[in-house]
Amino acid sequence: MRLVPVFALAAMLVACQSVPAPEHGVGAPSATTPRAIVVHGRAFHLERMLVPAGAVLDVQLIDDRIADAPDAMRPATVARMSYGDLRSSPYVFDLPLDADRMDADGRYSVRATLRDAHGRLMFATPSRVPVAPGAASPLELHLVRVTLPPP
Repeated sequence: MRLVPVFALAAMLVACQSVPAPEHGVGAPSATTPRAIVVHGRAFHLERMLVPAGAVLDVQLIDDRIADAPDAMRPATVARMSYGDLRSSPYVFDLPLDADRMDADGRYSVRATLRDAHGRLMFATPSRVPVAPGAASPLELHLVRVTLPPP
């Protein structure tokens, strides 16, 4: 009868052991696994205000060569992330990208918009901000207040 607690204790100790790292080549990412890079940054506005509940920050990475081409046949947005539950500026973001979709000689930029819970535009970057995907320094996006004419 005393062996049952001993076996239970031994089973718990075995379960708590760490798993050894996979050997080289075993469990390594396959050629089909996308390589990820991230654009880190923060978007901010200078107005001293809390955005209304439900506001959403939308950050997009744009391929400038496509966006600037008059006869572009595919969308210029390469990646997009939306962030909710915002309160006060600055708004930190991480925009993950598939490195295999990026062109080493490409020109990329980021733009951001901030909309209220009803989808009305409140703030936006006045122009696209150039970015080097994978750069170590965080990106700073200055959002300016958008004033729309009354409906």
